[in-house]
Amino acid sequence: MLKFVSATVLSALFLILAGSGPGISAAADGKAVFDSLRCGSCHKPDQKAAGAALVDIAKAYPDREQLVKFFAGETKPVMETGKPGMMRGQMPGLQALSDEDKKALADYIFSVK
Repeated sequence: MLKFVSATVLSALFLILAGSGPGISAAADGKAVFDSLRCGSCHKPDQKAAGAALVDIAKAYPDREQLVKFFAGETKPVMETGKPGMMRGQMPGLQALSDEDKKALADYIFSVK
């Protein structure tokens, strides 16, 4: 009985801790992913800053899948920002995201109006 209880408690603890990674929930909240990677330092919702505005990114990409492929490093960017080196440094963080987090991030970007 003690082994069963210990295994159950450990399993529950693992699930709780797995969902509390570096600022990203297990449910893949796109805004949380955006914030945890500090994307907002360069990308603002509706105005160009150091990087393209989120609304412009959403307009440039035909759909979520293309944006997710960019995050995965499978395609080149469809936008020319004039500062390609800035995003290059962020690519390892984007590529390391889970597929679920990449999709959530793309969903967040497409949700900004």
